[in-house]
Amino acid sequence: MNVVIVEDELPAAEQMRSFINRYPEPVTIGGMYSTCAEIIQHLDGNDNIDVVFCDIELRDGNALSALRQTDLKTVIIFTTAYDHFWNESLQHNGIDYLLKPVTAQKVHAALDKVMTLKRIFTKDNLLLRQLSGMLQQKPGNSYRKRFPVRVAGELFIIDVADVIFFRITNGVIFAVPGEKKKYPLMEETLSALEEQLDPQQFFRVNRSDIVNINFIRSIRITEGNDYTILLKNVEDQLTVSQSRITQLKEWFA
Repeated sequence: MNVVIVEDELPAAEQMRSFINRYPEPVTIGGMYSTCAEIIQHLDGNDNIDVVFCDIELRDGNALSALRQTDLKTVIIFTTAYDHFWNESLQHNGIDYLLKPVTAQKVHAALDKVMTLKRIFTKDNLLLRQLSGMLQQKPGNSYRKRFPVRVAGELFIIDVADVIFFRITNGVIFAVPGEKKKYPLMEETLSALEEQLDPQQFFRVNRSDIVNINFIRSIRITEGNDYTILLKNVEDQLTVSQSRITQLKEWFA
């Protein structure tokens, strides 16, 4: 498991490295950074990292602001002395939130959670890969119609037309067909999934979400030109990235 540490206080960073090195499973510390600038430089689009231990208040700003500018491909364990960032941390692939002072026990428990997620959502599941291949469209039909998913020991077939939106969370892509319903897919990136979907029906609204046009109830536009998609059948709201607004308008045209 490849781990990165983001911490601007050297004693705390060295302590974290010591805790991680004492974890019973094989772990490699692939980098130690201390600024928001380094987060953007080293985490953006990096798929060689399994988990990041990340402090929030850094010497050059707030790490959450830096993470908004990155295409995250890893899960994050936040470490901070403040409890009021907890909710926002979940929007940035956060799977745990460790309040300082951090202990070896807390760090090892968080790493156990990462190992559990990797086992549950492994991309090497042979049966799912075989099913996925069987469900691929024949030549001439370029877009997916169904996806196989496994939940609690059961296999389901999800029709693409029934999916309200797709969302990547903690490095795992979920299909959301209804309120409080979500199913993990075996696709590894949202870009790979996007290529399999009919662009007349599905649109990627931001780094994390792909929406089905048939489930868009309305679009709320604020005075600051922020676009928010309101959906049918679910309470979730999808924020459209500023860089995608023009394409969204063309998609509706």
